[in-house]
Amino acid sequence: MKPKYDVVALGDVNLDYVVANNLSFAFSSVKENGLISWEEINELPGGSALNFCIYAREAGYQSLLLSKAGNDTAGEFITKWLKRKGIGLSANWTANYSTGKALIMRDSSDIRLLINNKINANHFLDKHDINENQASIVSCRVMYISGYNVSDSRMPRYEATLLAMDCAKSIPDPPVIVFDVVPHRIYEKLTFNQFRTCTKHVDILISEVATARRFLELGSKSELIDDHMAKDTGDQFSEYYGRLVLRYGPSGCDKQILINKDTGEFSIEETYHNLELDKRGFGDRLTINVLREFFRVL
Repeated sequence: MKPKYDVVALGDVNLDYVVANNLSFAFSSVKENGLISWEEINELPGGSALNFCIYAREAGYQSLLLSKAGNDTAGEFITKWLKRKGIGLSANWTANYSTGKALIMRDSSDIRLLINNKINANHFLDKHDINENQASIVSCRVMYISGYNVSDSRMPRYEATLLAMDCAKSIPDPPVIVFDVVPHRIYEKLTFNQFRTCTKHVDILISEVATARRFLELGSKSELIDDHMAKDTGDQFSEYYGRLVLRYGPSGCDKQILINKDTGEFSIEETYHNLELDKRGFGDRLTINVLREFFRVL
């Protein structure tokens, strides 16, 4: 029987408040109180897992979103929007916490500022949700995991995510587990040993080069990463994760290195991030293409 979903995604669902255009000044130039900037602000559904499901659906894949929205106006808006887009939602979709919200803006140097509400519905995906959706998890082709799910071990979704990966790998022909390493400074929350324990089932790891270097105790936060440095980091990090996507550049994803040790394939690509007008979810769109065209798991 054909599986109901090609993709199952675990991660954030947010209502994004997005400043439509880059600000006219650099964040670093703000020295005094009282600055007001009048800009267009858009309210848009977003979040790591939501974006991944949307782009997978646009590419022709059926998607199940395992996360939580709040029982509030923002949650109602996002729920209706996702249903119109044809995204599958779990039966216990809402939680008694506010929907995730994010404030997103970029300054004149294209540096992004992202502010999230601290405790929100996203954190309360739990083991019951995983057990309820076990059939979809084991039958999908790709399970996408956002690193936000394991960045705080005190939250229910931490254990839920580990259970989901255990569940996915419990069958003879399991789905491919793709793990996106966010937040990019996750090394400030987890040691490399802790991170490797959390990701022991991961087949394809997606990370910024800078994050991989911090885990490997290489370089410093102030270093400028060039192609040679990125390739060297990829060679070292692939000893731990044989299928890798490593991104780097001024924005964090202007270029990407693709490594598949199983087949011996290697590639360095320009992503043309600088040409995109709407950069939200840009990395997720890249990931869908990489999974389809380089790793060929979709």
